[in-house]
Amino acid sequence: MRASQIVAVIFGALLLLPGGCCLFFGAMFVGDTGGMDFSGLGTMLLLIAAAILGVAGLLFWLAFRKRPPLPDSGLGPPPAAPPA
Repeated sequence: MRASQIVAVIFGALLLLPGGCCLFFGAMFVGDTGGMDFSGLGTMLLLIAAAILGVAGLLFWLAFRKRPPLPDSGLGPPPAAPPA
């Protein structure tokens, strides 16, 4: 792995905690039928969770995507001939 991929994995993993907490508490407050009305707060927390987890997903995608091979520069040895 390259350094940029390692950094993307680290920051993606660090963003999972606040995103997961916002998702958990947002889902809890949206479904809350207790004394105080927290449905507006729950909706806002779910939107924040979607944004944070979206950034984390983007970072994981950047870290683990399959890159196309580099074109041959012609500087290395020639490819081996196939067996006859």
